[in-house]
Amino acid sequence: MGKFSLPSYNWTGNVKRNFILNVFDGAIFAFAMNFVALNTVIPVYVKKIGGTNLAVGLIPVLWAIGFHLPQIFTANFVRKRSNKKKIMMVTALAQRLPWFLLALLSYFVIDKVDTNLGLVIFFGGFLIAALGGGMNLPAWFDLLTKITPTHIRGRLFAFRVTLGAVMGIFAGYTAKQVLDNVQYPANFSLLFAVAFSIMMISYLFLSFLKEEKINSAANAIHWKEFLQSLPNILKTQKNYKNFLIADILMILAGMANAFYTVYAFEKFNLTAGYAGDFTIVMMSATIFASMFFGYLSDKYGHRLNLFFGAVFTVIACILALTTQTLFLYYSVFVFSAMTIALIQVSRITIIAELSPSEETSTYVALTHVITVPFVLSGIFAGWLADLFGYIPVFVLAGFFAALSAYWFLFIMKEPRFHQTTNLSQ
Repeated sequence: MGKFSLPSYNWTGNVKRNFILNVFDGAIFAFAMNFVALNTVIPVYVKKIGGTNLAVGLIPVLWAIGFHLPQIFTANFVRKRSNKKKIMMVTALAQRLPWFLLALLSYFVIDKVDTNLGLVIFFGGFLIAALGGGMNLPAWFDLLTKITPTHIRGRLFAFRVTLGAVMGIFAGYTAKQVLDNVQYPANFSLLFAVAFSIMMISYLFLSFLKEEKINSAANAIHWKEFLQSLPNILKTQKNYKNFLIADILMILAGMANAFYTVYAFEKFNLTAGYAGDFTIVMMSATIFASMFFGYLSDKYGHRLNLFFGAVFTVIACILALTTQTLFLYYSVFVFSAMTIALIQVSRITIIAELSPSEETSTYVALTHVITVPFVLSGIFAGWLADLFGYIPVFVLAGFFAALSAYWFLFIMKEPRFHQTTNLSQ
């Protein structure tokens, strides 16, 4: 694969084995999630149940709340243990099982009750799935940073995202066929079931990871002391605080993500199968973005990637506002996908470089607890869209993305080159 082959490195111990297993775990899990894509398939399902734009706006809000809040409760538990894999395997199972529950609820329950109850049931199952992911992330990321050297992490995430996107093209095509040719609600139920089955394949790859005790666990501290220590991080770590400001602005800009699809459906009068087409376009763009920017991040750092992600969000919003044909509107999903790919490659990865190695799970959890309230902007965006249409949503999102780009470029410093931290080797 030329310059995108496995990076030149001294592959001692189980580094190469774990690199490959982590690539396939992430790629297969991403493949599974493309059958139930949060930006394309799930908004169409919510609309099919009978949800308003406010309900569509709840999708990223509930996902973020469920995914982020549990981390602060599991981070202290994880940080005190040198053996991360056992915790990770248990929580990884909790992350996957709710999708099977959603398949059952979608087929047997949601279509049999009134709209409001159906939405409550769906969002309940959806929130449980997010909570499972939130429980899993501190242990999973602690293990990943423990067994993956710093200067190959960007390419690790790039390979994960790229391979997942290649398979995601097939997922998008399959989703289109299922949505167009299988009767509702069996079509969405089938997509949830397929996603769960593929997630369990990724679980097998996790089980083969080899954990070497290359770093020590953090000192055990009481919950009260742990929580009291968090504000001190914000007081003393200026560059981390600047990252949080830029990250919050990007989260506010993300209010547009759930509305690109529903706006296209209303503007161009599309059928449900177009959600699959949009997924294919997004996965195709992701292939390019993840590989190129994964290489870029390992060479120049992750801050540059996050700057480009903010710029691409500005472009996506402008295109959504100005494009008048469906063919050109596909470009909205191209730039949206590149933003998402950059975030997947670099957002969590840069936190590991802003934090001491034994405190990675703490910094990740703290980041998510601080930023999660700002995801409530999705509810505001839904309310705004119901009252005034989608244009104000895209204008506001583009404004926040522009501010984020400025902050990443001119205020925050690249931690790899400007800050000394106790990083894992």
